Amino acid sequence: MDKEKRSTSYLKLTILIVVLLAIVLGCSYAFLTLSLAGEKTNNIVVGNLSLKLGENTAEGIDLKNAYPVSDETGLTYQPYSFNITNTGNIDSAYTIYLDDEKLDSKDEKRMNEAYVKYSLVKNGVRNDAKKLTAIKTDLGRVLDTGILSVGQTNEYDLRLWIDISADNEVMKSVFSGRIRIEAEQIKE
Repeated sequence: MDKEKRSTSYLKLTILIVVLLAIVLGCSYAFLTLSLAGEKTNNIVVGNLSLKLGENTAEGIDLKNAYPVSDETGLTYQPYSFNITNTGNIDSAYTIYLDDEKLDSKDEKRMNEAYVKYSLVKNGVRNDAKKLTAIKTDLGRVLDTGILSVGQTNEYDLRLWIDISADNEVMKSVFSGRIRIEAEQIKE
């Protein structure tokens, strides 16, 4: 029986040593990884972009009951106006998208964007009239991209119309859109 007690004691002592060794190794590892993580530098920079929509833009962008017109006529339409201002304390990169908006009812049919033309005026400079399909990317319809310095404002006028070459498919269809802006701060 003495041998049994002795072997049980050795077994308990061995288990205790293994457990203590595991605890010491675990604590050492935790201390080392904590020390390494503590040497990293993390900066969080916060800035702001302000978007101001004109009266007719705030209600959304719709081509309902519209008919095909020439570019010359479309360029005279009242624009959807908006501006963005960097109100933060660092420069900001931005991208402006023209997204499809949900149609008002299930009875409405979405207009084929190949028939929709647009013109974007940025800070008084007009771009040529183009079809919406010309700006379609995997990420969406990109109207403009750029960098805004601190305190800088960009003013936009967006005009949309149905291309004169549209066929009867545009009848009883609706284009409904909204402006979306994504921005990121530029770390110096």
